[in-house]
Amino acid sequence: MNKQILLFFTVFIFSKCFSQKLESNREKIESAKTELKEANKIFSACIVNSDLKICVDELVKNATNEYRKYSIGGMLYEIDTDKSFKLHEEAYLANDNDINFVLEYAIELHRKEKYAEASKLYEKYSENSPKDIKAYAWLSDCYINTGEIEKSILNWKKTNHSENHIAIDNAMFIIYGKTTQIKTRSDLRFEIEKGETSNFYPLIFLDKNWESDWWNTHTQEYFLNEDLKLAQTKLGEANPDFKTIKAYLKIKELERLGQSEEIKKVLVDNKIILNNNPIPAFGEFSSDLLRITFINQFLNENDFYKNRGNELLELAKKTKDKELLNIYAFLQASVNGTVNPEIDKLGWKEFKDERFARSYFSAKANDLRYDDIELNEALKDFPNSSYLFWLKAKCAKMENKPVRQDLIELIKREFKTFGTDQNKYSYRLKSYMGTLEVEKV
Repeated sequence: MNKQILLFFTVFIFSKCFSQKLESNREKIESAKTELKEANKIFSACIVNSDLKICVDELVKNATNEYRKYSIGGMLYEIDTDKSFKLHEEAYLANDNDINFVLEYAIELHRKEKYAEASKLYEKYSENSPKDIKAYAWLSDCYINTGEIEKSILNWKKTNHSENHIAIDNAMFIIYGKTTQIKTRSDLRFEIEKGETSNFYPLIFLDKNWESDWWNTHTQEYFLNEDLKLAQTKLGEANPDFKTIKAYLKIKELERLGQSEEIKKVLVDNKIILNNNPIPAFGEFSSDLLRITFINQFLNENDFYKNRGNELLELAKKTKDKELLNIYAFLQASVNGTVNPEIDKLGWKEFKDERFARSYFSAKANDLRYDDIELNEALKDFPNSSYLFWLKAKCAKMENKPVRQDLIELIKREFKTFGTDQNKYSYRLKSYMGTLEVEKV
């Protein structure tokens, strides 16, 4: 009888602990956000013209309790990953029963690739918020990385992809999206202050083409205005680089308005590309401008490649600009139907760009074998390439080799990048998870 009572209480206590009810101190979090409005305003102004580290350090001084730490951690999530992690960790350790703290710390652990620790907190969170399908997507990713494959499949099924694919896409962006843009901008401005004025090109391009997520960009107007003022001060209005930058921004605005003839006039007046005028040496500018000229039929891709292809290739080699080489490869494929293997290997081996490795192996797909030496080299060079791992898994399947482990490696990388889907969505991931369920070897 005593043993039965003891067993009953043991099971009861275990069940109670396992299904612990989390609390939500949302009112205290919102109160902290209100208290931090002025600090947030100062921080937002600071990062425009000042050293990012100084701005972050000043902001963190306001993290005087767990609710402020949680809020400031959120502000820094896409700016300073180390500080964000530390603040969310401290908030969680101060109150590990708050559902908001549990979730944010789980996300931070996940982003640090601490999958086992993250999965425990996601499980805790999902028990209390079973309708939040993002948690199941995150759990599926964590479990595939800890080797708990059946749990990964189970949680993937819970996401109900056909109904929730957008939420799944956004969930993975939260973990693996870009977090370097503001730091990159700060670093570029620092180098400019040291005299490296060529950095105005990537700086202005960054401001004008700021990534909101994997699918959208926008203009960071406040940053752009301040950086343009800096360019005007450092370069002067008569400087050729400043004129090119101003012309690019004008063209982008005219493109938005659909004013084709005005775009052509700006290119001609500023002696950019048309009429055999120089191609800007910064590849992302040139790529964007050439795209605009081809779309508006100011230039013919075939003629441009034949007349100026060698010039473009030499410029790419001289500057080691992978975007310039990519333009050349695009034009070559448009004209000849394929990219020469030598160009792909140049981009892969010397420019260290995965796109060229993908192109190289796509061209030889019919002859590719599982043990291909070059493919294995590429996998070492680009260890996070889901596309190359897809080729590896495909070869295994075609050669009747065990495919399950290669498929798992593919899925790990597809979660991070959606790299085999042309539009960077999770549809291919859905297909791979379905295949994994039936592939037992």
